[in-house]
Amino acid sequence: MVEVFLSIDLTSLDEAIRIAELAVGAGFREIEVGTPLIKAEGMRSVRKLRERFPEIKLFADTKTMDTGYLEADLAFSSGADLMSVMAVSPDETIKEAVRRAEESGGEVLVDTLGLRDVVPRLKEIIEFGIHRICLHRGVDEGVFSEYELLDSAKELGVKIGVAGGINESTIGEVAKRADFVMVGRAITKSSDPRSAAIRILRGAGLLT
Repeated sequence: MVEVFLSIDLTSLDEAIRIAELAVGAGFREIEVGTPLIKAEGMRSVRKLRERFPEIKLFADTKTMDTGYLEADLAFSSGADLMSVMAVSPDETIKEAVRRAEESGGEVLVDTLGLRDVVPRLKEIIEFGIHRICLHRGVDEGVFSEYELLDSAKELGVKIGVAGGINESTIGEVAKRADFVMVGRAITKSSDPRSAAIRILRGAGLLT
């Protein structure tokens, strides 16, 4: 069954908690503490969301490029279940993040944002013991539509997810192919986040 993460790429912790409460009330069980929120509020944002939602899977989107062990330690020590390292970062950084994850039972997600030759690099990275790969089109790039790449990545033997402008009209196709999906603006920018969250979950086949 696909996991659908609510990506909270906001800069206000109070607003992040408000929207998370609405989404969790609608049925969300995975939350991403987005990079803008971490930059604005620090690891306090991870700790506060963990305190408020002890039962959910919590992803700290650190987008680590260096000091892999240190940043993984910050994330896991603050209550995150997952943290992210960039695919374009040095091999040593990814390995160090994995080393810290193994100590706590956490997971390292590798983010492909900015990566050009995706599949060859991913074939290298999976040898480091990573747990997940997210095929990511950034806000400045547009909407994810590389379904052939997604199908190819599924053959790598780790959990494969997608991020990039996913909404209620595209969630169904992605959910059929991916292990996890990140959905942000479709909910966080909605005038009615709870209703938007319900539509997303229904589109993913997680609600009837």
